[in-house]
Amino acid sequence: MSRPKRTVPLRPERIRILGKRFAVAFVPSGDPGLRDSPEDNEPGVGRCDPDRQQIWIEAGQPIESEQDAVLHEIIHCLEHAMNVEAGEEVVRGLATGLLAVIKDNPRLITYLRSDGLA
Repeated sequence: MSRPKRTVPLRPERIRILGKRFAVAFVPSGDPGLRDSPEDNEPGVGRCDPDRQQIWIEAGQPIESEQDAVLHEIIHCLEHAMNVEAGEEVVRGLATGLLAVIKDNPRLITYLRSDGLA
């Protein structure tokens, strides 16, 4: 008996970050959006441009890696908007840690989204 094919939830095309709408593009490896500049020879798997309200994520990663990259770039956008600098190592740790907490505690998201009115 074959197992049903696992489906992936729809990728977000837009994300609101502190009231601003960011476009999210899932792009192939090597896409210019993943590069900090034309001279960038080592693009990452995600990049954001808070001024243009744009996030690029490399498509084709395992789902958990892709989700981690999305959260990572959101944290960079928050850094920029709130005028704080956490550094790449801290952002990496926060993204991975928060993703694990979110996945391990689905009721937490419901609680955090609640306005407390029943």
